[in-house]
Amino acid sequence: MTKQKFLNLSILSLLVLALLGGCSILGGKKATEDKREAEKQEMIEIVESEEVQEQIRHSFKNLDKQSFTEQGTIKSYELDKDSVYLSPSHSIHFTLFINGDKGVTISENIALVNGEYELGGSSISEELSDLLSND
Repeated sequence: MTKQKFLNLSILSLLVLALLGGCSILGGKKATEDKREAEKQEMIEIVESEEVQEQIRHSFKNLDKQSFTEQGTIKSYELDKDSVYLSPSHSIHFTLFINGDKGVTISENIALVNGEYELGGSSISEELSDLLSND
């Protein structure tokens, strides 16, 4: 084999290896993204479960005794699905929009304790605080 053919074959081999390596990296990245999306969807399903929804409604009753009634300040809520994430302490954090207003929010977290999900601390937006104090 001549030096030129050997050099061409070596360069071609390196290009093929680089191409295969790049495809492996892209495939691995896609698999990681798919796993993250599946985990996020699972967390959303947990937050939307009846068990957690019941606890959320109960916590709203502590803030606004007449919540979900004509006289109440809190009439409805909606999960901000983009806000859902798993904290380093393995609790699920999420934000709820109150009465369809993205500026009026409450941030919550839930954790799995003894096989059941429990609502942890809450943080209400200044706007929600103002609405509740006006009533």
